Amino acid sequence: MKKILISFLLCLMATCVMADEQKKVTLSSNHDNEMISLSYCNIFVNLKEVDDGVGEVSIEMENLSESKVLILFDRSYTEKQVKKFSPKMKFDKTFGGTKGKRITDPCSEQLSRVMQLRPSDKQSLPSVRVENETTKKVTLPVYIAKYKGSKTLILLEKQVIELDIEAELKPSAEYIQMNTECEQLIREITNTGICPNKSHRTSADKQKEDYQNRIDAMKGKIDEIISSHGWSSDDAGYRRFAELKSKLDGVEFVERDCGRHKAPVASGHRCSYCGLSLQQIYHRLDDLYKKIYSSSDRKAAKAKVMSQVNALYNCCTDTKCSKHAAQWRKGGDYKSKIVERYNRINSL
Repeated sequence: MKKILISFLLCLMATCVMADEQKKVTLSSNHDNEMISLSYCNIFVNLKEVDDGVGEVSIEMENLSESKVLILFDRSYTEKQVKKFSPKMKFDKTFGGTKGKRITDPCSEQLSRVMQLRPSDKQSLPSVRVENETTKKVTLPVYIAKYKGSKTLILLEKQVIELDIEAELKPSAEYIQMNTECEQLIREITNTGICPNKSHRTSADKQKEDYQNRIDAMKGKIDEIISSHGWSSDDAGYRRFAELKSKLDGVEFVERDCGRHKAPVASGHRCSYCGLSLQQIYHRLDDLYKKIYSSSDRKAAKAKVMSQVNALYNCCTDTKCSKHAAQWRKGGDYKSKIVERYNRINSL
């Protein structure tokens, strides 16, 4: 009974020593490396952007001990299996678990071999990919061992290190350029609109066709970028550029007289929203605001409806609109509500 009690206490002491280390690492384009210092090792984490919205993170470990060996396993091994290694490995009698049935824990990232870091050694672990503004968890069960003679390593304890790696990446120059071109085209279509005046040099249908051809050409350039990177629909870069295509698909062709004709139409402004009252326009904007706010992806939801939001707002504020211009000049509750709701949508 005395031997059993002593063995139990020793196992309990060993278990208490095995405290997990949980470390959060936040990397960005302006802070691309970080060192984690523990009592027995240093861990170096470095970020390198490899694709739009995706970073490659390298991890290195340095053994600080002057006498201990740090071991990382590529997969689970039984006690019987580790005894056949060279040098052979044995669990210390104080190591937790049932003797003869203990199994090693592997790293969460697949190693190509069992990694041994002798005193002062520094070795690289497999790199991991981290998407922009997401967290990648890396688990490193580190076995601390010492040599018994020259051919046997005694596994003394296990320390589990958990790294929560976050990456905050800036958009690539390629994305910034493409986004700028898309926004310029959308702004031009939204602000200029389709002139329905029969005196216009090109018909309304031809104007729509020309704009649609430019949209399709822009979407073609986006597809070429996606193809050149070999992205699939699961890749962050694909999703980022696909959002631009969604913005282009959401553009509405609003009819608006350009005002450059000798005989302009009487209204001076005409669009599909002219038949609405200011109250109805406010409720449309309020519905769109709620739709964006309750979406799981506000950015994408906003991009899909912004052309409609702008068209509704322009219908109210256009001084040539025979339906709303006079009401807008008078002001009132619904004018202030429309302005407030429009600004709220833009701030999302």
